[in-house]
Amino acid sequence: MKKIALAVFGACLAAGAQAGAPDWSKVAERKIKVFYPGQSALEWVMNQSDHSAVPDIVNKKRPCAKCHEGDANEIGDKIVAGKPVGQSKSVLEPKPINGKAGWIPVTFKAAHDGEKVYFRFEWTPPQIAGPQMDKKNEVKVTMLFDGGGTVPGAELNGCWNTCHTDLRTMKDAKDDKKTKYVKDADLATGKFYDLIQFKSAKGEKPVDGYVADQRYMEGGKGLVKAEGVKDGNKWVVTFERTLAGGGKGDHAITPDKIFNFGFAIHESFAEARYHYVSLGYQFGLDKAVEGVKNYYNIVKQ
Repeated sequence: MKKIALAVFGACLAAGAQAGAPDWSKVAERKIKVFYPGQSALEWVMNQSDHSAVPDIVNKKRPCAKCHEGDANEIGDKIVAGKPVGQSKSVLEPKPINGKAGWIPVTFKAAHDGEKVYFRFEWTPPQIAGPQMDKKNEVKVTMLFDGGGTVPGAELNGCWNTCHTDLRTMKDAKDDKKTKYVKDADLATGKFYDLIQFKSAKGEKPVDGYVADQRYMEGGKGLVKAEGVKDGNKWVVTFERTLAGGGKGDHAITPDKIFNFGFAIHESFAEARYHYVSLGYQFGLDKAVEGVKNYYNIVKQ
């Protein structure tokens, strides 16, 4: 069965190559730590009494990744275990899940061909832990990006602009169905996040939506495909999307802009906030940006 699975996987890769998929062996990789955030909402991150780095974020325009890319694993390990973090010594996970990993190392790659952009995520899954909240999907991968500086604060906080203390499963939740949102969202001016998502269950359709006043799981027309393969002891998930977009909630990806993005991985059949998240990163097309630690240059192939 192993050989058959690999043969099928190889055939799929060959078909993808014929359709214009990148030669991933020639694409630059970026190692990114995704970590367990617990209940660290935007309101906590931007509250100085909780988070001592707020003056650096606000006054020096210093992105979270500049300070925490190196110790994201340590932060995740503390939060997932219910240990206090931050200046306020907050316990951001009131109900620790026994055996759940605090972080995952992910290899990120991206390329474009002038018409479409391709995103690739590869990681080794941690030991399955906790209840199966989403019984159908062992894994989900979600990527969010703005329209190139269209969401204030996205260049600093990444996707944290969609994570608030009143969402479902958060400490101030009053509505168990309330999803991510952007404060004062506006589709007309681009103040929203484009959203694409892969789900691992057989027959599940990829999601092409957006996050504005709430999370919408449809509307986009840019996502061509989202595919995932569990090969041995690792997952490989790829997205193929048109640069133009063209649907409701789609941002056009153009060479003149720098886009703010982040991604999340739901592992072990998790849902809602029980995921692993990246810090905020940026990408551009064929645009080298020196000295920006959290930037990735998507090169045409």
